[in-house]
Amino acid sequence: MSSNEDKVTVSLGAEYLYTWEAELEEPIIVPNGPSGTRAVVKIAEDTGKVYGPALNGRVVGPSSDWILIGTDGTVSLDVRVLIQTEDEQIIYQKINGRAVRDGDNPSNSTIQSGSTYETSSGKYQYLNKKVVTGLGRKTGNKIKIMYYDVQGTGED
Repeated sequence: MSSNEDKVTVSLGAEYLYTWEAELEEPIIVPNGPSGTRAVVKIAEDTGKVYGPALNGRVVGPSSDWILIGTDGTVSLDVRVLIQTEDEQIIYQKINGRAVRDGDNPSNSTIQSGSTYETSSGKYQYLNKKVVTGLGRKTGNKIKIMYYDVQGTGED
């Protein structure tokens, strides 16, 4: 953009849906591929949980992150998760995002992501039509992301 005149300010609303927490296992590293280094990280069994006004349950396997650390250092997240709700429904969650590592401790990072869902459960089918925004932190092998339904029209 060439000047402040070109900038558009948009006011968006956001509704908190749920929090996602888990512990991560040690990554399997595939170094120096054509796009960078791949780190495959399994979500540790019996550690994942989701809780909040819209969704409550646990993460079940197989669930993992296929991280790509680009040649420029960009950390791209590609997570596939199965959530079993407290009422025994299964929801598939696909997460794409970025992690920005802390300069003083690269095992910690700030996470921004977008999630889509697939489910046949009537109660949760509204998620099939949403792209939900996740904001969170990874500290060591623990991860915590809060998910929001961002609302806006995209119009001036």
